Amino acid sequence: MLKKILIIFSLLMICFSFVFGQEVSEKKEIAIFSLSYTDWSIPDGALGLVDQSIQNVFVNLKRFDIIGMSYRLNSGDITSFIEEIQKVKEANIEVPEAVRLGEQTFTEADFNKLVGAFIIVVPVMSYYEVLPDDNGGYSAEIQTSFTFINVAEGKAFANFQVDTTGSNDTAKGAVKSAVDSMPIQLSFEVRKIPEFQLKTGILDVNGKEILIELGANMGIKLGDEFNITNSVILPSGHVVEKKVGLLVIKEVNQEVSTAQVFYARKKPAVGDQLKEIPRMGFESAMYINYISQTDSTANPILAIGIRQIAARGFYKTRPYAGVEIPLGADMEGGFTNFFFFPVNVFVGTELNWFLGRLHITPAIDVSLGMLVPIIEEYQDDYVIYSSIGGHVRLGVSYMISDNIKIFGEAGYAAMLSINEGFFNSYSGILYGGGVTFKY
Repeated sequence: MLKKILIIFSLLMICFSFVFGQEVSEKKEIAIFSLSYTDWSIPDGALGLVDQSIQNVFVNLKRFDIIGMSYRLNSGDITSFIEEIQKVKEANIEVPEAVRLGEQTFTEADFNKLVGAFIIVVPVMSYYEVLPDDNGGYSAEIQTSFTFINVAEGKAFANFQVDTTGSNDTAKGAVKSAVDSMPIQLSFEVRKIPEFQLKTGILDVNGKEILIELGANMGIKLGDEFNITNSVILPSGHVVEKKVGLLVIKEVNQEVSTAQVFYARKKPAVGDQLKEIPRMGFESAMYINYISQTDSTANPILAIGIRQIAARGFYKTRPYAGVEIPLGADMEGGFTNFFFFPVNVFVGTELNWFLGRLHITPAIDVSLGMLVPIIEEYQDDYVIYSSIGGHVRLGVSYMISDNIKIFGEAGYAAMLSINEGFFNSYSGILYGGGVTFKY
């Protein structure tokens, strides 16, 4: 009898731990070294720009308590640095007044700070080049590698490289352009590291709206997505984490956020575990539209295009930009059909109604039409602005996975010629579809 009671009690405790013992992320303490480099010809100005950009990314992520370090540790010194930390922690020896590694000498106080930190980040600029381009300006390319060291274990647990490019009329401007493109990539790479992915739990359930722990205090933004996860104990005793649902953040407060359910295999409940899905924050919609012109004597147009939609930081209303090629659009002047092809670039806004996996999306955009030379040597000098107009669309999409949606759409397209000598206006009802990739 006592044995049965103990078994029942153990099962109840396991259930209790799964329901109420969800893991909630806390801020992690990290020490960030100053940017080091392998090429001594890199100007201090470029190092300063990259240093500041790196610091800003980690600050804006808001999931770290940051210790700034002015030391620069070269990639070749990282192994020696890890060995020194292991020696101090494992042998419990007293730190000398100065610890020298490569070109740097650490004070006792600073080395103790590093040993006490949770994680150390070592950025190294592995490639830097600024060259004049064919247009009289400059192009810059910067490669920066990042190594993350777990101090408690005395080993590196993550490493990646961020490659950025930029161009400008001046060399300094080109470098700044390359540095300005770093934050989105670096933020994404950091959030991809399993140790840094946010984990939280459901606090309250109100229909399809979910109140979750964590908010702006941990860097959660509108449009962020979380999987509902379920831990299953295998007969072997191993615990397997399964994805059983998907939420999107629709409102962010300081310490809590409100999410909407995209799908769930079972009704979400208080205490369910949630895990962040790290994304760069964009969606790419590739489509084909058939445009039946209002002029019955004109040929129909097949428009092939792609829309880039900003998803992170937005919920219902989202901006987008795109480009499409209207095959079959009439060009004049005889030779233009052989030397030019039409391209439309556009910007717009979409409004989303999320009905579980089904999403209804009206959208409107303005478009600029161009005739682009097919011969490469003329492409910089002979682009012809041919038309202005836009699209009105109503789309219906369905999520077939966490990362992919298929959609159909209908609406109206109109492009009015601004260069009658080269291009004829067109307008008509459009319909078509495509596939959207979330990343």
